[in-house]
Amino acid sequence: MSKYQELKPLLATKISSVDPTLEKLFNQSLRSQLALHLNTSTHSELASTLRTSLNDLTQALLNTPDSEHQAWVDLFGDASEALLAIYKDLALSESERHTSYINATGQVMSVDDAIHTLKDIYRVKAFIRGLQQAIMMRIGNNSTQQIHLVYPACGPLAPLLLPLLSYCAGKGITAEQLTITLIDIQPGAVKMLNRLVDDLAVRDYIKAILCMDVMDYQPDCSIDILVMEAFQHGLSHEGHMSFARHLSQFMAKDAVMLPEQVTIKAVLAKGQREYNDQWQQQPRCHSTLVNLLIQADRIELGNVFTLTLDKLRTMPVLPLGDGFEIIECEQIKIPAGVVDIAQRILLMTASVTVFGEEKIEQYDSGITHPRSDMSICIDFTPKVPEPDDLLVKSGDHIKFYYKLCGTPGFLPTLA
Repeated sequence: MSKYQELKPLLATKISSVDPTLEKLFNQSLRSQLALHLNTSTHSELASTLRTSLNDLTQALLNTPDSEHQAWVDLFGDASEALLAIYKDLALSESERHTSYINATGQVMSVDDAIHTLKDIYRVKAFIRGLQQAIMMRIGNNSTQQIHLVYPACGPLAPLLLPLLSYCAGKGITAEQLTITLIDIQPGAVKMLNRLVDDLAVRDYIKAILCMDVMDYQPDCSIDILVMEAFQHGLSHEGHMSFARHLSQFMAKDAVMLPEQVTIKAVLAKGQREYNDQWQQQPRCHSTLVNLLIQADRIELGNVFTLTLDKLRTMPVLPLGDGFEIIECEQIKIPAGVVDIAQRILLMTASVTVFGEEKIEQYDSGITHPRSDMSICIDFTPKVPEPDDLLVKSGDHIKFYYKLCGTPGFLPTLA
């Protein structure tokens, strides 16, 4: 059986890090948007509800991190509902809501799609906790120096920061200690950000909210904390790598980048077992719910790429002309003597260290779902070949490169 035949059952199963209950709550909120005439909440009431829900969420994230999953569903559901109510009240134009495109560094999501980001519970949890620790560490190291925090490609909600910022204001962290630059290329996102900043009463912390391409940003002071998550599973689709390379030149010598480390590894696995069988009896996807027998059946091939701030500052980039660049990554070997190797697909797995001990493991979030590379054909020739198929034999070595372009991601080649 070829890998393509084996993966047909996957069409009936959708793997998602979004809790099904939270998805249903979101759907119900969307239904409520169809009844605009029933909405009698005032601007101040919407803002008050938002502040309460985000404060409750952040208090729980920081003080009771080991709460049961259902508690997170309830808290994130309340916060999502409050944010969606404000988004609806803002009444963006169709163009502001729905425009999406691909530019020189990757996909630019529509604002309507970006409002889903708060639903990724364990990603937001890790970033909020990690960022709070990073801010407190910097203040502790030098309480008299103002921290410049930059959050590029932050979307309409800036979900990895704004809940925490409201909390910080209540804990005595002043605007003299912390100043923030928010950047997004979507005009609709910037309108929503300005509304949220005012509704949360945190305008004093904001140095600027910029509507621009991150690649054009030239700060007038160094960056002390860079918080950014502009990629999909397997460091794909969006411009995270290009943004990080560009911004690294403006970062202070002792700056902190969140996430601190993104590690991409390659494994061989059976697609049906990995993506379908493993989750048949589970209510959702999460690293704590993986099937240990199925995980043990994987064949680990090794590290493909590790992204850190130090790596950004030193890694070689190969220009290929016309503004196209690639980054040299690691090399792996396809093992010999594996009987069922033609039934296996190559997966790019991701683990993210946000800060310190705050991590996002495989299947915890949409950004850490293993990504299959169907272009790599091991010990078989596909019946319907694709232009980018890479025919590989057992014992061969694969060298990876990372593409810095409008379709960012890893490019496998025969070594």
